[in-house]
Amino acid sequence: MPRISLVIITYNEVRHIVDCIRSAKEVVDEIIVLDDHSTDDTPTLAKQENAEVFERVFDGYGLQKRHAVSLAQYDWILSLDADERLSDELKKSIGKWKENPSEYHAFSFNRLNYYCGQAIYHCGWYPDNKIRFWNKKHGNWNKQKVHEGVEMNPASKEGFLEGDLIHYTIDNRKDHIERTKKYNHIQAENIKNKSFLILFLKMIFSPIFHFIKIYFFKLGFLDGKAGFNIANISAQGKYWLNQKALELKKMP
Repeated sequence: MPRISLVIITYNEVRHIVDCIRSAKEVVDEIIVLDDHSTDDTPTLAKQENAEVFERVFDGYGLQKRHAVSLAQYDWILSLDADERLSDELKKSIGKWKENPSEYHAFSFNRLNYYCGQAIYHCGWYPDNKIRFWNKKHGNWNKQKVHEGVEMNPASKEGFLEGDLIHYTIDNRKDHIERTKKYNHIQAENIKNKSFLILFLKMIFSPIFHFIKIYFFKLGFLDGKAGFNIANISAQGKYWLNQKALELKKMP
């Protein structure tokens, strides 16, 4: 029977870490938490759940998660964010695979995102298919600082597991704005070398097109007020992204 390492990166996740670990405890054989020197009790709570806790200064999501994977002793990795949980159905799917392993090297599953306590089924947020369970001999997280993803070797085989990964992504509107700005400030480094004209035009027009895409084409209006807020703040994010890139461009 293959053994599974649960891998989580954290920073001040005292509200989430226990529920995250407990949602997966039944199907994993090791729990690795890589913490960015939290100022709350995240490490203590993780240790109480039998996790091995390591510390490392955060230098981007991709690199941090790659390092966390390197700490795992088993080949099969289940990588979760602290604000994610395995649904009962997904837990059963992983348990069944563990009892009867297949020839696949990685598995994806759907992620159901919750926004201010509401499950979001539109806005382009669902099914939000992700690879989060894989054999580390055949793939790993890429090195992107933000919007990172698991990249598998070309010859690897990918399967699909039934059940949702539950993601409690945004608690309130303020949290959404702060998180959007944080991610965009990191991402601005990747686009600051574009021409001034392109960045300026994108700053003006991208928010408009982005709102229309999410709210109308991605049926965000079916998610009610939450759908409007998602479309609106995401559109503002496009403005903040290009504005920050222009600021970085002006810096010596």
